[in-house]
Amino acid sequence: MEMRVAAGRWTPLLLLATLLLASNLVSGSHFRYGTMSWRPIDATDTEVGQTILADPILVRHTVAFEFKAAYRRDYEWGKFFREQYRPPNVAGGTQVWKDGGSCYTEDSCSVLGISNPSNYMLFPFIAQGFYVGWEIKLAVGRSYFELNVTGPNANDELSDTRRPCVSPFDTGDKPLCRGGVPSGTQYPTTQIDPTTNCVGSICAGSLVPYEITYPDFVSALTVPCEQVDDAEPDYCSPWSQTYGFFFGDSDTTGIPLSTDVVLEITEMNYEVTNVGNYLLGTASFYHTYQEAGVPKKKKDDFTPWTAYFTGGNRLTYSTDRLINNHQGRFRLELTVNLNYPGEVIGKQGYVPNNSPVMTALPVLPVPYTGRSEISANGVLATFQVSGFDPDIDPEAYKGNKLESNEAVYYFLGSQRKMGMLLANQVPDLKFPSRWFRAEYEEARRDCYLSSCIPVGGVADPFILVGTGANLIPAGVNLTVGQTFTPDPLNAAHNAFATFKYEGTCSECAGGNRTCTQLREEGPSGITIETPLNFTCELYEPWDNNVNLAHQPERLYLDRYSGVVQWETGINPRDVDNATYVTDFWNHRDPGDETKVTYAKRLAAKGTQPSPEQEPLQPGFYNVVFDVRSYSHDPDCHLKVYDAATLGSISPHTGKAFTLPAPGNGGLYTEAQCKAVDDENMIDIAYVSVPLDFLLFLYPPASWCSKSKCRNTQAGITTFRDEGFYGTQNDVNVLSTGSCTICGGGEWNLYDVSAAGLTDKQLNLTDYTVCLQDDDCKYDFDTVAITPAIEADICKRNTPPKWVDQASAGNDDGNTPTPRLADRPTWSTLRVVPSDPTSALASDPFIDGVPIENVYPGLALFLGQRSSEVRFNLTAVDEDDCVEMQILPIGLFRGYTMYNLDTDGVPTASQACSYASSFAGNDGNIGSTCPYNMKLEFIKRIGTTNQFYRTFVWSANNTLPQVQDPRPPNVVVCFIPFDNYQVGIRRCVNIILLSERFLYWIDARAKLTDVFSGTNDAFNTIVEDCNATRIAGSNENRYQNPCHYTPADLTTFYVSPNHTLEFYMTALQDSGNPPIGIYISEGGTMRANGTVGPPEGATFEYLEYDDKSGKTHLRDPAKRRFTWTPKEGQQCKYVLCFIGNNTRELEESIEFTSTFFWTRPFVPIPALLDERCYTIVVADQQLDMQAGSFVDAAAALPSLTSDCGMTFSMWFYPEGTTTMSLATFGYTKPGETDNIVYMLEWDPVTAVVFHDGITVQDLGQYYRLKFSTGQSYIIQTDAEFCVNEWHFLTFTIAPNGNFVLYLDGVETTHYSDDDRDFHVVAVETGSMPVVDGKVEIIGDILNNNPGYTGFLRIGSFDAVQTFNGMIGDVRIYSRVLTAEEIGAKQFVPLTATSEVGLEAYYKFNDGSQADNTLGNSVGQFNKYRALPPDTADSFCNLAGDTYCNNVAADSPAGPSETEMKAKGQLVTDLSGNGNHAAGCGPDACSTTSTMYFVFAPSPITHPCPEETLPTVVHVDGGNPIFVAGTGFARSQWLKCSFSMSDGSIKVIKAVHNTTGNISCVSPGSPDLTVSALEVTNGGVNFFTNFQLPIYMMERVVSFPETGGKVTIKDACDMIGTNLFSMGAWVYPLSQSSSALEDVISLIGMTSNDQTGLLSVRYNGARFVVYEKIGSTVTPPLGESSAAPAHNMGEGSGWHYVMLSGNTDRLVLYMDGESTELTATSISLSTCDLELGTTTTGRRAFFGYVEELSAFSGFLEACDAYQIMWGN
Repeated sequence: MEMRVAAGRWTPLLLLATLLLASNLVSGSHFRYGTMSWRPIDATDTEVGQTILADPILVRHTVAFEFKAAYRRDYEWGKFFREQYRPPNVAGGTQVWKDGGSCYTEDSCSVLGISNPSNYMLFPFIAQGFYVGWEIKLAVGRSYFELNVTGPNANDELSDTRRPCVSPFDTGDKPLCRGGVPSGTQYPTTQIDPTTNCVGSICAGSLVPYEITYPDFVSALTVPCEQVDDAEPDYCSPWSQTYGFFFGDSDTTGIPLSTDVVLEITEMNYEVTNVGNYLLGTASFYHTYQEAGVPKKKKDDFTPWTAYFTGGNRLTYSTDRLINNHQGRFRLELTVNLNYPGEVIGKQGYVPNNSPVMTALPVLPVPYTGRSEISANGVLATFQVSGFDPDIDPEAYKGNKLESNEAVYYFLGSQRKMGMLLANQVPDLKFPSRWFRAEYEEARRDCYLSSCIPVGGVADPFILVGTGANLIPAGVNLTVGQTFTPDPLNAAHNAFATFKYEGTCSECAGGNRTCTQLREEGPSGITIETPLNFTCELYEPWDNNVNLAHQPERLYLDRYSGVVQWETGINPRDVDNATYVTDFWNHRDPGDETKVTYAKRLAAKGTQPSPEQEPLQPGFYNVVFDVRSYSHDPDCHLKVYDAATLGSISPHTGKAFTLPAPGNGGLYTEAQCKAVDDENMIDIAYVSVPLDFLLFLYPPASWCSKSKCRNTQAGITTFRDEGFYGTQNDVNVLSTGSCTICGGGEWNLYDVSAAGLTDKQLNLTDYTVCLQDDDCKYDFDTVAITPAIEADICKRNTPPKWVDQASAGNDDGNTPTPRLADRPTWSTLRVVPSDPTSALASDPFIDGVPIENVYPGLALFLGQRSSEVRFNLTAVDEDDCVEMQILPIGLFRGYTMYNLDTDGVPTASQACSYASSFAGNDGNIGSTCPYNMKLEFIKRIGTTNQFYRTFVWSANNTLPQVQDPRPPNVVVCFIPFDNYQVGIRRCVNIILLSERFLYWIDARAKLTDVFSGTNDAFNTIVEDCNATRIAGSNENRYQNPCHYTPADLTTFYVSPNHTLEFYMTALQDSGNPPIGIYISEGGTMRANGTVGPPEGATFEYLEYDDKSGKTHLRDPAKRRFTWTPKEGQQCKYVLCFIGNNTRELEESIEFTSTFFWTRPFVPIPALLDERCYTIVVADQQLDMQAGSFVDAAAALPSLTSDCGMTFSMWFYPEGTTTMSLATFGYTKPGETDNIVYMLEWDPVTAVVFHDGITVQDLGQYYRLKFSTGQSYIIQTDAEFCVNEWHFLTFTIAPNGNFVLYLDGVETTHYSDDDRDFHVVAVETGSMPVVDGKVEIIGDILNNNPGYTGFLRIGSFDAVQTFNGMIGDVRIYSRVLTAEEIGAKQFVPLTATSEVGLEAYYKFNDGSQADNTLGNSVGQFNKYRALPPDTADSFCNLAGDTYCNNVAADSPAGPSETEMKAKGQLVTDLSGNGNHAAGCGPDACSTTSTMYFVFAPSPITHPCPEETLPTVVHVDGGNPIFVAGTGFARSQWLKCSFSMSDGSIKVIKAVHNTTGNISCVSPGSPDLTVSALEVTNGGVNFFTNFQLPIYMMERVVSFPETGGKVTIKDACDMIGTNLFSMGAWVYPLSQSSSALEDVISLIGMTSNDQTGLLSVRYNGARFVVYEKIGSTVTPPLGESSAAPAHNMGEGSGWHYVMLSGNTDRLVLYMDGESTELTATSISLSTCDLELGTTTTGRRAFFGYVEELSAFSGFLEACDAYQIMWGN
């Protein structure tokens, strides 16, 4: 970067006064910080008085104001502005207010009498916390006196200043009456509003109006005159002199209502530093809004009340000069709108609106941060404003989310809201103040004329001489401030315009001159005169952006997040011409976060804006924020806004209002009124509050290493005024005391320029070379400072950082840290991309900022009601110089407390307040909290740079939890501060949990016993429910109007395309809402790792209107599960639901524990409960017996000879006699039924004859018969069986061709070893043809209008009956080909894809709702699961189980008779509306039955769930049992197995039940994992449900406790003199403590001794032993290589073979041979053993496979071949 001095911006004097003399503060530094908020009152606000509380109207119009402010501590309190103070009241008496002549009363006014300096209060340091509880009264007044009426004077004129002036530019002074006119004569208004930028003559809109509320009002453009021009206010109190709190409304006389503010001191800072030396206090007071004595919610339809606190005395003298608003007024202004959203007359449960609540440090230090650097908080000099709105946004509220408060929007305050007026003294400190433009211009002109007189007194005229070429004609001379106006009668003036001469600094060649003297009375009465210099560069012509209140330059605020970015420059001396290291943006709406765009991007990363930025002046800046939230005022969009009458310019901002959208009749839209982020929206749309505080801009410094510099001499001071960095005079600040700023030695402020010190010596640049003092290793004057030396001795100051807990919620003594789930999806800088493929995702930083430096969200601390909350706040400062503070910066969301005590041991001496909306339901005792939050003294951890303060929130542990008065959900925020830089804010959400049990609200009578009559929430849930039903009556017990939670382990049945709906309703009544309800198991895993509902299902929160208006509290909580499963989702689903009150985010709940299979239940902890349900998605069929049928005649007229017809149906016959399946016909009037077609199921006994004699009865088989009314018959062979599903189809073509199909279109036989075959019958014929066309049933009906058609599916009458099930009937008005029939046989139809489909019946129409007992939704069935016993113990509340007895609200399980079909609708799914119906009582046989039943058919998708076993042998032949749902008793039921070569093997399955089948595993050529699938239809295996089957070899597993396999008489085959024995071995033990027997030969020798030859394993190698009798011999040898075992490398499998003869013994391991000592054992008889169970021998632990034994010696090559199976 280029280094050069920025000219014309500030002087070295001001710079070094700020940097070097931080301790030189004077009494002018007074107001530092302020904010206000308000809330509606309620019954707990007893301080407001019973008169108001007893009147609902007054309650609705009364608010509680909360006021917070910080002032200079050692200011001369009690001297000016009617201020008073007093200590806390003591028992038995009230303390007296004191002052030192502040004029609170005229008797005590020092202006009138004698000042009493002994009564000034400077609040000197006595003891930490000594002044907490003291009070300061901030009165209402003007100048020294109160607002009042004075006079009459000698001219009988009154002065009435009880009304503050409306315009900041109104002096309140009447003009002088001239020409002898009487007092009160109206003169034209001449006062100008300079914000209109009008110059010259008076122009429209620039006049300050005379308000209608002022005395003697006649016109806004005229003002009454007075006889004596007293230069004092006469009709209003001007802004420049007025102070105090004003509510914005008026009394019956029209006088504005106001109040003295009593500020209770809550914090005292004794550090005489730039960021300290202040007192902080709060005030609470009430006000009932009225106009002329009548309660009123707002000023008018479109204007809220404007309340404000105003005053003056911001920072004044040059040592603490405000850079932007020097000697300015301040005005904390907020709006009050007392509407109640959703208010209904007579309803007491209204939800009042609250204002936002703000907080900040009184003085926030901000280091210079250039474009190329990243600050602690982000890009450039960045900080964040803290604020929230206590109101809950119903649309954002999701039960467990913490971000559900209504949104707040941040704006920079307008000039009006900053106080508007500045003193503008010329020169500085020269009284009086020049508040208005004309006065300033005159004073400036006087200083120009007087200051440009050089030494010696020779005139240096400040005159512009006209030449005709310099804007004024020749002969005209102007002094500074004079204006030339052309004379229209002078031709020489024609070429010139009006011109005002301002003068230039160059004309005052001598530079800075003395303009006047500041005279003060010094010691012994000596008058001291101090020269006041006039620097013309600092007193330029009036500029509204300079001479009126204004925000700091280049300060940008994001209105959505409160993030402030300030382009300060790199340091106080150099211009910044670097490129931006990151995007510099403003105003990004978080609702647009997916686009990663910037609505108003100021500069892009890598750009270098032009011109180069001059640095800002270091020192104090004043900043004011205007923070807004939605007002909820319906008038905004319900009433017409007439801009012509009401105005189009905002009086607050001076900008044009956003007007109603065109074409809307002058009405704003509701969306416009909710657009609070529109800065120019009318005032009624929002509620605004102020936040006013100071910024201190300072240069980052370099620090000397403690190993190189000793802290023995004073260096350049920091915020610590002693000059030694690291003092410890404050118990709340700890330091290492080891460092000083580089550049040690004292420098006189006024000698700096003369000394000619360089930038490096002044230490004003980043990473500067340090100037060492005499005690340092390096001397700047003699040593060349290399980069290596600089890095060694100079260290840049770093901001402190939090030391986080190792994991969220793990209380290890460090700072609570946010969980990953709590981190926001968008930061204060930019959206974190969710797409891992995006370019943004590859950047490990967020716009160049390390992710850990981005504000990470809320940390969560879970405490207990009636128990103390305690945690540490630990921070570290990583540079060598540590002077640590850990400070609270306020609370938000549901809690307002302005100070945390800093006592070492918390006490209950100081009260705090909290939002009263949390009181009442849980026994809280009101709106004061006697249990304080405290921060204990700061402590250092050993000799490290880590420090901590313990946060303590005390409690009364003797109170029941429901009576704990502490609010259960608060957020408190803290910052680490090293007295030079501020670290990142950390906010901790403290949740106080309750041990009150959480209950699922169901129909248990005992719940009513517990809650009824005492709990409004529970009564609301059940108030519409029948009390007898709650008590256990059976009446309507299957309905659920109360939205009860189903019993645990309930099973639901629902068919595809029907809707299942149930509610999860929970109540805790803990005072700690909300309750969260989540799917914990069995749902669909989502991308973020959470469990969601199954595909297509929803699980949504519903709001309770609990008559309190607090639906947002969500205790009780209700969530509705809704699912309409689709075709293909037939299966069994188990879903578990958790209810909890921990306010955990769903993503962080631990779902590892369920109680699904646990019986009996154990009482569940209070904070968590789980219920699990089974959902079976199943097809329905129609079961009919003994003469019932379905009448489906509606589709018959469409079946004509034009295109022919097709009829198909699935049927499951159960009878043994001839049964009708479907009958087509018609009835003539007065005649019996005429049959056109009939399909029958006909039994035939198959026999074998020989010579006419029956030899063998083969049993009964069945055939399908088709007949017409003319008895034409076609039939299939009798090859079919009952009690299984069949598919029939017949087609009739227009030419009479007839085809009958049964079970398909061709005959298919499977291989014999599959033992699987089924027979297909296809019969053809022809129908009678007349005139070339066959007559089909539809033709008959259409040609004979009087005929009534019928199609009876099932029985024809009481004689020709059908017993069995029918499913999936299809009727087409065309002929389907054989190929189409085959393709559609096992496939559910999609009606929209079918051509000619006239009717389609699936019979999924049954539900319990079709009976007298049923669900209100009516599309699903509900069943309860009985526990092992039905004792009443399962009804206890603690276990939260269900009384599964006669009072249960559902049957125990499905039954075949629960869903009646007689007279019930059968839906046509074709879309043609040809619905059918079950036969009614007048048509069906009285003995017949017909029900809808849940049963699978061959077109149902089966759902296999598990297999037994899961591992089968690779050779096949193992029976596999498959459990699941939807298995049909079908001849096509099959299992398929995928093979390793990609082929599929299909095996016929055996149907056991609808939930269990079995099939035999096929063989596999090698080891594999096969996917087992099942089909009911022989084809179309449903790949959604696959189960793994492991086809493996089998091995022998030897347990660690011992096991043995014995091959008897092995020596009959092999002998110890010539043998080989080997096996694959997988050892599992690593123990070397004993040898494990693997393979052994054990028997008797020829001399009858016991002999043993054994291969053993010692944990590392295989070892061979022999033993004869009791003689133990050394090992014969061991394997040469150490085998890999289960815990090491390799597979763990090893091939071990021992081979021997009379000369050799060889051990082979994995093909490697080891020669051993030959064995001497000769066994005559022996057994071969694997493992052992013999006492004294170590059992082998592992697996053995592929054992082989040979009666011969094998060489290495042979052993290798055998090892691999050859």
